[in-house]
Amino acid sequence: MVRNYAKPFCIAGIVLAEIYMLLVMLAPYGHGGRALPAPIPFDDGIAAGAAIPGWYMATRILVGAVFFGPLGALVGLGVGLVFSGLVHWWRGRAK
Repeated sequence: MVRNYAKPFCIAGIVLAEIYMLLVMLAPYGHGGRALPAPIPFDDGIAAGAAIPGWYMATRILVGAVFFGPLGALVGLGVGLVFSGLVHWWRGRAK
């Protein structure tokens, strides 16, 4: 009997996706060391190039978590099922 590795891989997928989401959402805009202003129109009278408000970053992180978490779980599930199948196939060959 071979263990099903789908659940631990699914959990690992969620954790890794959320870490990746934080890295993506908190990364500065722009490239090459040149920061660009946020690509949203602020109605609060904030000038272009000013620091991004905390409420905006919190909203980005919450919305990103809704999408990155389940997609990471699906990727982890697929990898876990493939890994379980390979382990089952390999142990079946060894007999």
